[in-house]
Amino acid sequence: MSNVLDAISPQSRVVIVEELERRNPALLAELRGSQKPTNDQSDAVVDLLIDAMSANFGPGHIPNDRGKAIDSAIGHYLLAWPIDR
Repeated sequence: MSNVLDAISPQSRVVIVEELERRNPALLAELRGSQKPTNDQSDAVVDLLIDAMSANFGPGHIPNDRGKAIDSAIGHYLLAWPIDR
């Protein structure tokens, strides 16, 4: 059985997993146990990643390399799991 994270490109998946491990391990466990995220789960992932990206701004509020990787991961997550309202 594949899980939510399997639908995301490997490079972005690594970034997402690292940030979830650090910031919300319970959400990571939920996503690993689900085939499709709920809107609430997706909102939580995106919010968490936005916070992580904000923590990785350099001078002039330009993302450093980690911030760029997180920005890319947000895009890949939303491509795999668009949030339907």
